[in-house]
Amino acid sequence: MQVGMMNDPANDPVTEARWAARNGFEFLDLTMEGPAAAVDQIKVAALKSVLDQNDLGIVGHTAWYLPFASPVPEVRAGAVAAVKATFETFRELGTQYVNVHVDRGISAFSYDDILRWNAESFGQLAEEAQAYGLTIMIENVVNNLNNAKAFRTLLDAHANLRFHLDIAHANVKGDRTAEFLKTHAAKLVHVHISDNKRTSDDHLPMGVGAIDWPEQLGLLQASGYDGTITLEIFTPDRGYLVENAARLRKLWQKLKEQA
Repeated sequence: MQVGMMNDPANDPVTEARWAARNGFEFLDLTMEGPAAAVDQIKVAALKSVLDQNDLGIVGHTAWYLPFASPVPEVRAGAVAAVKATFETFRELGTQYVNVHVDRGISAFSYDDILRWNAESFGQLAEEAQAYGLTIMIENVVNNLNNAKAFRTLLDAHANLRFHLDIAHANVKGDRTAEFLKTHAAKLVHVHISDNKRTSDDHLPMGVGAIDWPEQLGLLQASGYDGTITLEIFTPDRGYLVENAARLRKLWQKLKEQA
């Protein structure tokens, strides 16, 4: 298991990468979005140098708000183009996986349409990503497609699509982690962790909210997963982020020993 952190897109990604390396993280979950980390703002050579010098891995993250399920075909095409525009930079930085977020769509249109439009967008991206040596992974978010059945349709849109599990999202107004892992563990390639009160996506440190982390991480280990885990924690005091990295590693090891 490798523990990473997400850059704050309001800051220079090179500075963020240096901070991640200095504080013991094993990879940077690079969210490529504004206001300071959009694709045209990334200093690729400088960032690659920091990654290489510190043996810091990288996972690709794209903007969470892209309208992949817009009812307007031209808008959906624009969302696909916006992600494709990141591919060359992610390739140069050594990324393997690039995430996309399921779009909740417009409520006036049917569930089936919204699901189909998301799937079509992700299928197109998976096809395009092959030329760059990248793999698209789909992240579950807090909307009505946040379930294993919907993800079967999404992941079936292209043979190369993979699953990105956000455990915090799976625990808002329910507990879908077991359901997701039972159905899609074979395609799971990345995980996000943060805590919440189970009523909204709060991005709190582990132990501050209501999620049962021994249970959730136990489910993850039982599924056979032992890959990258990002602490997607948003607090002004990053001491919580460093503390949570140590907490996660300790709990992960304890659960392995108890298994």
